[in-house]
Amino acid sequence: MLRFRSKIRRACEEISDNREFYLKVTVAIGFLFFLVTKVFVKGVVFPIETSDTYIGSDRDKPFYEGCVDTASYLKDPSYKKMNATFVMLTKNDEIDGVLHSVNSLESHFNQWFHYPYVFLNDVPFSEEFKREIGNAVSGDVQFGLVDKHMWQIPEERTDPKAFKNAIDTQGDRGFLYGGSPSYHRMCRFYSGSFYKHPLVQRHEWYWRVEPEVDFYCDITYDPFFEMAKHNKKYGFNIMIEEIYATVPNLFRYTMAFIKRYRIKPKTLWKLFSMNHNILKTSNQELQDWVNFHRDVEPKLVEKIVIEDLLKGEDPEDSVGLGFLVRRSKSATPIVEDKFDNEEYNLYHFWSNFEIARVDTFDNPIYNAYFEYLDKVGGFWRERWGDAPVHSLGLGLTMDVEDIHYFRDIGYQHSVMAHCPKNAPHKQLIYKAGDPRHKRGYFKSRYDSTSENGCGCRCTCPSQRDTEDKSWECMDRWKKLISAEDEELNGGRHSAYVDAEMEEKKLIQKLFQV
Repeated sequence: MLRFRSKIRRACEEISDNREFYLKVTVAIGFLFFLVTKVFVKGVVFPIETSDTYIGSDRDKPFYEGCVDTASYLKDPSYKKMNATFVMLTKNDEIDGVLHSVNSLESHFNQWFHYPYVFLNDVPFSEEFKREIGNAVSGDVQFGLVDKHMWQIPEERTDPKAFKNAIDTQGDRGFLYGGSPSYHRMCRFYSGSFYKHPLVQRHEWYWRVEPEVDFYCDITYDPFFEMAKHNKKYGFNIMIEEIYATVPNLFRYTMAFIKRYRIKPKTLWKLFSMNHNILKTSNQELQDWVNFHRDVEPKLVEKIVIEDLLKGEDPEDSVGLGFLVRRSKSATPIVEDKFDNEEYNLYHFWSNFEIARVDTFDNPIYNAYFEYLDKVGGFWRERWGDAPVHSLGLGLTMDVEDIHYFRDIGYQHSVMAHCPKNAPHKQLIYKAGDPRHKRGYFKSRYDSTSENGCGCRCTCPSQRDTEDKSWECMDRWKKLISAEDEELNGGRHSAYVDAEMEEKKLIQKLFQV
């Protein structure tokens, strides 16, 4: 830019020695540069990310934006500590990762609220593990054993050869964790057994925690109490798409379960299912040809032109004849994963973080659903994860307003992270509730605030937020929590287009009548 301006200056000096002329040219060039830059910045270079927008409605929004005075919160007469616990399935040799998670959770939340922990393992915990955990937590802690009935997949005993072949095949095909028997066991356990463990059954609420996770914001209120207060039953923090190859038949069997037991899904079902019921028409043949919005106009035009040809009014109608020939050579399109005009969009709540009532899953419908899936063998023949199973199961039993998005909680597990911007004008000075969690200068340097931020004292990682990487999932969530009751339609999908009305419009357009 400097080189460009110097050339302009030399040119101006050659034309005139008038300083006023040079100034006017320079100002004009600068103003033009400003306008062009502004257009590119606003329109192209920096699109608005989901994480920079507001997400909330009367159905669901953060319980609090920014920090709460925790000392006053705990003294409020209306506050009640809930019958709740943290739950972690882990192993003795994961002690370092467990301590990492516990220390992060204690520092950002539990040092003020002192909720208990339940640690589960398929083998007894070592005394060293118990001692180190006991020294790290501020609440009570219990260590439980998962019995073989809960942990092992039945086919490991009844058909070990088939079980081994299925696991080996998934490993050979490169499915993520597909070749790990213990991963399959873990997914099955979290899908339908963990909430039945005696130590979990003692509680009304649970918060699932994994080894090696990080929390990035201070949680200065009680999520369990606020969930109960706002009639919420399940809370999530990250929503992403599942890998299709791991669940190719999950939706098929889910729809079979719905049909067999005459289940009527709730409004949350619309978060996870795609609607292929595009046309409102009694013409089944036409409906079979239209699976997407893009099919509507071409197929209706085809129908109109062929029907006009068959009237016989124009024997030289080459256009109509061309449509008829193409139609006769075409096969009815098949959407492989469409069942009863619905398809799984692969969206799911990432279940390694979930805060929920125990009876969210421990109820007749969900228990029957899990037992049905368990019998068809998808937990070992395929690599069904507990996250999509939980999500589809919730769609059968929950309405949208039963679910809470913990957007204000910064969290990372593995390569996935969500971390909110800090709420403006709502940040409070950190006060340790436990001397072990005093913060020095560098730990007290938090991110700056942002217009639509909701976090409290967040220090976020540099990686891109899952809200932005999986924006389609969050966009769907935003639409559902803001939808009218009629649009939710009790969880039932409706046809988008009235075929008869659309056909009349096209006839007027084609024949100008």
